[in-house]
Amino acid sequence: MITKGSPGRIIRAAYRDSPPRRGGNIMRRASTLLSLILACSGALMFGGWSDSTAAPANIVVRDEIRPVRDDLAPLIRAAQERFSIPGISLTLVSSDAVLWSEGFGYADLAKRRPAGPNTVYRGGSLAKPITAMAVMQLAERGELDIDQPLNGYLTEFSIRSRFDTVAKPITVRSVLNHHGGLPTDLNKGMWSSQSYTQVVVEIQDEYAAFPPDLVFSYSNVGYTLLGHMVERVSRQSYPEYVQRHILGPLGMEDSRMGQLPSFTPNMAKGYRNGQEATFLPIRDLPAYGLNTSTADMGRLLRAILAGGSLDDARVIGKETLEEMFESQNRNISLDLDIVNGLGWFLEQDSIAGAGAVIRHGGTTLSYGGEIIILPDKGLAVVVLANAEGSRGVTSKLGESILSRVLQTDSKAVPTDIFITELEKVVEDFQPAEMAGNYATDFGLISIRPKDAKLCACIVEETFDLIPYPNGWFGIGQSARGSLPGSFKSLAEMQFQTQEVEGREVVVAKKGDKRIVLGEKIPPTPVPASWRERVGSYEVTNPDTEFPLEEPELKLRDGQLCMSYKLPRLSPKTIQVPLRPISDTEAIILGLGRTRGETLRVIKTAGEERLRYSGFEGKKTSAEGG
Repeated sequence: MITKGSPGRIIRAAYRDSPPRRGGNIMRRASTLLSLILACSGALMFGGWSDSTAAPANIVVRDEIRPVRDDLAPLIRAAQERFSIPGISLTLVSSDAVLWSEGFGYADLAKRRPAGPNTVYRGGSLAKPITAMAVMQLAERGELDIDQPLNGYLTEFSIRSRFDTVAKPITVRSVLNHHGGLPTDLNKGMWSSQSYTQVVVEIQDEYAAFPPDLVFSYSNVGYTLLGHMVERVSRQSYPEYVQRHILGPLGMEDSRMGQLPSFTPNMAKGYRNGQEATFLPIRDLPAYGLNTSTADMGRLLRAILAGGSLDDARVIGKETLEEMFESQNRNISLDLDIVNGLGWFLEQDSIAGAGAVIRHGGTTLSYGGEIIILPDKGLAVVVLANAEGSRGVTSKLGESILSRVLQTDSKAVPTDIFITELEKVVEDFQPAEMAGNYATDFGLISIRPKDAKLCACIVEETFDLIPYPNGWFGIGQSARGSLPGSFKSLAEMQFQTQEVEGREVVVAKKGDKRIVLGEKIPPTPVPASWRERVGSYEVTNPDTEFPLEEPELKLRDGQLCMSYKLPRLSPKTIQVPLRPISDTEAIILGLGRTRGETLRVIKTAGEERLRYSGFEGKKTSAEGG
């Protein structure tokens, strides 16, 4: 049905030294789609969102794709209904054609404005592949070397470090592949009208989280600095450079890198818990400041499938794309099954029969999206949505679209994808060695014995751990209702403790993909200087748009922890374990995103304060006071 595109050879070499990942049977994958996409939040039930009053223009459904569209349209509408997503737009392309481009539901509920291929959404981190392309364009022209230190091109860049940065500098390449060891975010000011260039100033007062090339640690800060570097090297502002060298040449007329999407009347409203959300300005444009449509992203994907050009415009060379799609971390043991290129995530056979899979997702406060490229099949898809927590849905819809195109039997698509498999458990496998405290991406998780079984304390709730026949554990589907939106993916994972590089870690498995979820914390004495600081704090430099609330230092079973709330993200309290390394510095324990960062004691006007991610706080009461 679909002719294989010649550029399908682009990333075959990326996996020569990496073990292949095998996808499951496509029937099984489709039938368990609910269990996978429930990672997103906001399952409020509002009827009629997919019944647009007027059909938007520029809908494309090629004859050979119409059976695919007819099979999947009910799936898309069901996902909208179940997960309260007003609008979903998608575009499916080959290297030389748009195969399917359509919108479902509404870009604006109040005005009943339908979503379509030209509807503009906030793309979030879909900006990162574009920033990576901008960097690689400059490298291709000989204007920079990605294996040189970042501060060789962005001379203002510096960061405090406890590591030997002379022996192991933070290179442009390490930042591109999220192994630079930089903090994940600079929380204060990230949703503000500050310029992205301000980050290089404020990061000077922060600490590196890890030494370079130790572990994958996703960093919005890193990509913001890369965009600033593009500005320095090209002598153009980052948005101007991207417009002149990527978006403009590819004819992406509805796309901009911008703080606010005020440039277009086609903008989709964003929704949170079924209510229209306020647009907030975005500081970190190179990391997540893309506004775009699926029609526009389809043009970018076609250029990538064609080896870097579209129509008469070449934006990047085929050889450069090949480098971007090569595994950058095959020798990093702590990354387990995470394989990343330069600006992209790489998989093999994660979609049955697809071969190489290249992808990236994007999330902002009230939008979600996913782009997936199958170079071996000459196919790519982009799915965008306008609801908080919709990233998981767009990801699985994108996978389902590509899976269905690769099938020859349309009857293989189930009529109801919201079917979950029964949990198969055993009763006699409860290893006591799993008990302990774990520093994870979800904060502090405590595993304790309970009635001859094990339970886990997560975000102030306790869940029984379910043993599976394969020797792994899970918290089970029944726990889903008690988990906040950003934590629901835990119910789709299985867990096991393993030793990796001399570290006792908790490994999470979803499907056949393993990641390091956290690290076991050994009991550590808390110095008197930090015990005296235990108590409640008040933020002295508040951020009205992205507030950090109720900061507190506490002792939990002898473990020093910091807790706080980020109400823009979740109503639940975030609790992270700390290890003091001096009388004035403590490290957030664990590996990966937001781990390894530093809580510091500073003096302001002679008064002691705590500083974290740009926020400062003064003590207001002792623990329990």
